[in-house]
Amino acid sequence: MEWKLKSFNTKVARRVFTLFVICAILPVTVLALLSFMNVRKQLNEQSRRLLSQESKSMVVYIYDRLLMLSNEIRLVASSFHSYKKGDPQASSKTIEKNLSEGFSELALTTHETWPPPFGHVENLPELTSVQREHIFSGKALLHQHRMRDSQNALFMCVAVDPKRPDLGILMGKINDAYLWEAADGRPAMTEICVLDHTNNVLLSSFSGLKSFPSRQFHEMKGNYSGYLKWNHKSTEYLAGYCSIFLESNFLYPEWFVVLSESTDNVLASMTTFKLSFSVVIVLSLGLVFFLSMSLIKRSTEPIEVLMQSTREIAKGSFGHRVSINSRDEFETLGTAFNEMSEKLKETQTLLVQAARMSTMGQMAGGIMHEIKQPLTAISLQLQMALVKEPSDNDQRKRLETSLSAVERLNAILGKFRSFSHMSEKAMKSLSLIEVINIVLDLFEHELRLKDIHCIMESEDGLPFILGDSQGLQQVISNLLMNAMHALEGKQDDQRRITIKTYSFEDNVFLEIDDNGCGIPEEFRERIFDPFFTTKAPDKGTGLGMAIIESVLHKHQARIKVESEVGMGTKFRIVFPGSPRKEGS
Repeated sequence: MEWKLKSFNTKVARRVFTLFVICAILPVTVLALLSFMNVRKQLNEQSRRLLSQESKSMVVYIYDRLLMLSNEIRLVASSFHSYKKGDPQASSKTIEKNLSEGFSELALTTHETWPPPFGHVENLPELTSVQREHIFSGKALLHQHRMRDSQNALFMCVAVDPKRPDLGILMGKINDAYLWEAADGRPAMTEICVLDHTNNVLLSSFSGLKSFPSRQFHEMKGNYSGYLKWNHKSTEYLAGYCSIFLESNFLYPEWFVVLSESTDNVLASMTTFKLSFSVVIVLSLGLVFFLSMSLIKRSTEPIEVLMQSTREIAKGSFGHRVSINSRDEFETLGTAFNEMSEKLKETQTLLVQAARMSTMGQMAGGIMHEIKQPLTAISLQLQMALVKEPSDNDQRKRLETSLSAVERLNAILGKFRSFSHMSEKAMKSLSLIEVINIVLDLFEHELRLKDIHCIMESEDGLPFILGDSQGLQQVISNLLMNAMHALEGKQDDQRRITIKTYSFEDNVFLEIDDNGCGIPEEFRERIFDPFFTTKAPDKGTGLGMAIIESVLHKHQARIKVESEVGMGTKFRIVFPGSPRKEGS
C-alpha cells in the first residue's frame, strides 16, 4: 500500500491512472447514458402510442353507445302511439321491458298531461328553439341538464313524430353506468377522464377531480388528438387524448376522452437498468484500478531511476550510469542515457578547454591592441636613428636588427587584426530582414529544441541599411544566445522571443525582446564592459556585449537596453537608413 501511495506522487502515475479512468469509464458512461435516454424515449413513445390508441378506442365505443341510445329511443318514439291509445301502465311496462339499461327514466313533453312511460322524471330540461328545430328535423339531441340534486344528467331527446310537433318530444335520461361501461375495460395502471367543452368532468377515475388543468385543456381544444403531460396531487402523468365530435348528429359541443398513466409506471422498467448500470460502473472501476496499478508499477520504477540519474547529471556527475532491465523501451532509453552521459563527460572536457582557449584568445586580442601603439613608437624611433647614419657599423647593425624585429611583430599583429578588421569595402547596402532570417535559420533547431517560441514582426518595405552582413549576423547571434540563456528558468510553454523591425524618421529599428529573468539594475550599466559577466566561468567570457557594441559603433548604430527583473529584457538597435544601390 505504501508503494502504491508513493507511486501516485508522480505525474506520470496520475496521468496513466487518469487515462485509464477516461478510457474505461467515459465510454461506459456515454454508452449507458445513450442507452438510458434511448430506452426512456422508447418507453415514452410506446406509452404514448398505447394511450393514443386506447383513447381513440374509447371515443369510438362511447360514440357507438350514443348512436345505440339514439336508435333505441327512436324505436320507442315510433311505437309511442300505442302508449297513448292503450293502457298507459301496460304500455309503460312494455316499453320498460323493451328498452335496455341505457335509460334510467323516460318522459314525454307535450301540451297534454301524460304519465311518464317509466321512471320518475322531475325538473325536465327546457329546450331552446334551435334545439327543437334540430329535434323536429329528425335528429336526436344530446342535452346536459343540472338536476335538483345539483348533479348533471345527460338526456337523449327525439321527436315522437318529426312531422307532427303536437305529439311532443320523448326525453330519456341516460344511465351513466351504461354509457361509461367502456371505462371499466381500459388497460391496467391507466386512468380515464371525460371532459365536456366547458372543462367539466363527466367521468373520472381520479378522486376529487372536478376539472382539468387550464393550460392542458386549452391545448386539447386546439387539436383532435395528441399527447400531453399534467400533474394531479403531486404525481406526473403522461396522457393521450382524443375528441368526440357530437355537433352534427346530436347538436352538442365536443367531448374529450383522456387516458393517463403515471410517469413512474411508464419508467418502472428503468429501475432494473439503473441497477445494471451501477454494477457495470463498479466492475469497471475495479478493473481500471487493477490494470492501472500494474502499468504504473512497470512505468514509474524506470522513470524514477532516470529522474534520480538526471539529478546526478545536473549536479555535475557526468558519466553517471543507470541499470534498467525492463525489456521494453525504458531499457533502450536507459542505454541511450548511459551513452549520453559518457558523451556529456567528454563534451564537458572539450568545452572547458575551448572556453579557456577562447578566453585566452580574447585576452590576447586585447593585449595585441595595446602592444600595437608602443611598437609603432619604437619603429619610428629606430627609423629616425637609422636616418642619422651612425658612424659605428655595429650600432647601425643593431638598429637594423631591432627594426626588423619590430616589423615582424607588426606583421604578426596585422594577421590577427584581419580577423576583426572591417574595411569600407565590407560595408554595403543590405536588407536587415535577410540578415535576421539567415541567423534564425541557424538557430531554428536550437530554438525548437529548447521549446522557445520565436515571433518575427517585420514592417513591409523596410529601408535598407549600410552594413557588414557577417558583423551584423554576429550581433544578432549574440543577442539571441543571451535571450535563450535568460529563458532557461522559464516554463516550457512560456518561453518567448520577439524580433521586431520597423522604420521611423529615416532610421531603421531592430528590437529583440525576451520574457526571461531580466537584468538587475546594478548590472545594466556594466553589461558592455569587457570581461564583465554574471554567468559561470565556463559559460561566458564577458566579451560578447563588448563585441556587439564595437560592431555597432562601426555601423554608426546605437544600442539601448530595457529590462525588468522577472519580466524580461529588450534590446533596441537604431541604424541609419540607406537607399538601396543598384545591383546590390
